[in-house]
Amino acid sequence: MPKEKKSTGAEKTILEYLTKQNRPYGVTEIASNLHNTIGKAELQKALASLVDLGKVVTKLYGKQAIYCVNQENLATATSQELAQMDQALSRLQNQLAELKADNKQLSSKLSSMNSALPTDEIIQRAQALAAKNQENSSRLEQLRTGTQLVSASERQKVVKEMELHRKLWIQRRRLFKDMFGAMTENMPGRPKDLLEELGIEANDPVDILTTPSDLMQ
Repeated sequence: MPKEKKSTGAEKTILEYLTKQNRPYGVTEIASNLHNTIGKAELQKALASLVDLGKVVTKLYGKQAIYCVNQENLATATSQELAQMDQALSRLQNQLAELKADNKQLSSKLSSMNSALPTDEIIQRAQALAAKNQENSSRLEQLRTGTQLVSASERQKVVKEMELHRKLWIQRRRLFKDMFGAMTENMPGRPKDLLEELGIEANDPVDILTTPSDLMQ
């Protein structure tokens, strides 16, 4: 029977950690997880001592030694304790489901907020819309009161352009009628039927004698 040895502070710290975590670790992982409060040499010595005491078991994987608390030394839970743990697990699972649902809602809200316009841009757009609204309101008021919104020079320019196009219209209308009359003079049938067959509208949409000034009144 091996002689009982007194555990050192390092052994106690390591054993408490391995018992609490209850999973296998390598030397480097144990040192890192303990924030390097125990030197590597002392750590290896303490682990070897715990193995000798039967409190920790070790197994080689290649060249690396893995350490885990001896499962035979752990207390076995009673049926009542297992039932309590099952209840606690069920509660935690419900809490996890609720937290996941809350997280989904918050993520959706965050995504919506990120896709929205920045506050300064919203303010700029609101100011631009307010200015445009004011401009339109002023223009509407002028229209209601009969205020002339087109300058005399602009009106004169439109009149000249309309008169030019009216003269071109008259010239081309006369030219077409002369050519069409000459072509259909000796043709059988009515010229009107030929116009309809060709899809040519003979009726003028506006009186040929209408002047630009008449249209702008």
